[in-house]
Amino acid sequence: MNSIDIKTKDKLPKSVKSIDKTIAWTERIKDPLVYANEKIKDSTDGDIDIIDYGEDKIKYYSNRIKDESLYASKKSISKSKDLLIDKYKKKKLLKHNKDMTKEVINNSKKTIKTSKNVVNKTNKTIKNSKRVVEQGRKLAIESTKKTVKGIKVAIKATVSAIKGIIAGVKSLVAMIAAGGSLAAIVILVICLIGLLATSIFGIFLSSEKTSNNSITMNDVVRECNKDFSNKLESIQNSNIHDEYVLEGNMASWKDILLTYAIRQSNGINEQEVMTLDDSKKKLIKDIFWDMNEITYSVKTEKVESSSVNTNDLSLDNTNKKVLHINIKSKTAEDMKLKYNYNPLQIKQYNELLSDKYSSLWNGVIYGRIDSGEYVNWRQKDPSWSSIKIGNSSGTIGSIGCLVTSISILIEKSGVNYMIQPFNPGTFVEKLNKHGGFDSSGNLSYSAVNKAVPGFKYAGNVNLRNKSKDEKLLLIKQYLDNGYFITAEVKGATPGHQHWVAVTSVDDTDVIMVDPASEQIVMWNAYNYTKTSQFNYFKIET
Repeated sequence: MNSIDIKTKDKLPKSVKSIDKTIAWTERIKDPLVYANEKIKDSTDGDIDIIDYGEDKIKYYSNRIKDESLYASKKSISKSKDLLIDKYKKKKLLKHNKDMTKEVINNSKKTIKTSKNVVNKTNKTIKNSKRVVEQGRKLAIESTKKTVKGIKVAIKATVSAIKGIIAGVKSLVAMIAAGGSLAAIVILVICLIGLLATSIFGIFLSSEKTSNNSITMNDVVRECNKDFSNKLESIQNSNIHDEYVLEGNMASWKDILLTYAIRQSNGINEQEVMTLDDSKKKLIKDIFWDMNEITYSVKTEKVESSSVNTNDLSLDNTNKKVLHINIKSKTAEDMKLKYNYNPLQIKQYNELLSDKYSSLWNGVIYGRIDSGEYVNWRQKDPSWSSIKIGNSSGTIGSIGCLVTSISILIEKSGVNYMIQPFNPGTFVEKLNKHGGFDSSGNLSYSAVNKAVPGFKYAGNVNLRNKSKDEKLLLIKQYLDNGYFITAEVKGATPGHQHWVAVTSVDDTDVIMVDPASEQIVMWNAYNYTKTSQFNYFKIET
């Protein structure tokens, strides 16, 4: 403990030293300004009164001329005896007076000129002072930029969240240009970081580990997903059935976490959402189940399905016991109405819904590995949904789940795709140029490598008749060997085929990016018995 206390005290002088430098720099800026101000004040307050000085000089010489002229007149009258001599002397005196007057005028001009020089020197001093102020302002701006850069390094773990802070700080730097204080700006930046951590925006930092024993939001998301999967499996195990149908989708994790953040920030008893403890974890789970209601029923009905035999896709119409599992999920909008948000919460709610935070939400939900923009790619995105698949009547929006999934994997792989910008739309357009589809819209896998050299189809694995654990193990094996996987999740029956991009595997589940939904846990969204096959791709160097 003592060594820690001593180390803490050693840091204090550094802080004081930094403040002293700021004060010293301020004094160096202030000194010339004070000097210039005093000189100008002397000129205006009477110590150096330019106009009065010039007037006094002119008055002095004018009075002198008047006095000497009177004296000359008196002398002329008193000595009127000799007019010729008097006339001569008068002329001589007049000549002298003219010369004297010229001298007075010249001296007055010199005085005025000297006064102008004083004014010019004063103006020059003011200009120099302005130059010093400008240099100080530029130095302040540069210092603030370096301060902001230092803050970015110091809180590296915040990554994307800090971008919002820095964007705000740019407007603060503009304050310096308008005469703001450097110290004030630094204080505001520090306050912004503090506000980020303690406000609703702290949710974007909640998946960052701060210690070995901390609970992260990503951990809670995985735990809830596992609980959800276990509940589905428990329903299946406790109800005798031939087949089961999963209807509905789990609530979006963005909506769940947004609801949690808003509930914690009610404007009265606000709780920070950057860190998690057992009580906050329980609240998230309560919200999770409040937004995901599961019901089920078993019905005997005729089912049209294909044989499970690998090579036999003939239709089988028989009476079977079908387990229907219904997931009735709620949206963030539903929860806003249910919890009756106050005006402050509504304002926060609208802000967090903004698309500018999409990548931040991805980082919280998916973790750093799957936080790229590709996790938001959906086949029905208006930007590319209407693009035709080859010469078929289908579009990306209607039958483009496979090509969308492959484009997600290409983006995730980091391969040099040489298509700018790259997305499902531009990828399909490139495939069309290379004859990538037949007349029915089926993909020719060889065209993938032509469209994106370096990303190649490597093969297909059949998963029919395999258990959940066997399927999980196979998918994990291929992922661990560096392959990229698209999985078929609806059994590949006629008219019921759907592909997703597999991104990772945990202990019990396959994590995916689904081109048709916001779901991320493959077997929470789709019946694992229907996962019939997967394709795998590799990067060619």
